[in-house]
Amino acid sequence: MENKKPWYLRKKFLYFICIVTPPIGYIVLVTNLKKFKQEEKINYLTFSTIMTAIWLLKFLPKNIELYVWCLILAIIIGNFILKHFKRKK
Repeated sequence: MENKKPWYLRKKFLYFICIVTPPIGYIVLVTNLKKFKQEEKINYLTFSTIMTAIWLLKFLPKNIELYVWCLILAIIIGNFILKHFKRKK
């Protein structure tokens, strides 16, 4: 099924574009959400949102930057905890 997707929706390309240019990767993901399964949507959007937030940090003042880093860390830890509890069920 991976081969039937267009080149811009393949896993490796999406991760690459989200790392190199997060806003463009985020736009590509949001405009093509209907083409992904539910679990893929969550994984791609989580990764893209975190990368975009980190990319946007360079445009924020230094005193706000710390709060955003704390928010990103809280999201990553929360995601890990939720996945851990889902596996126990």
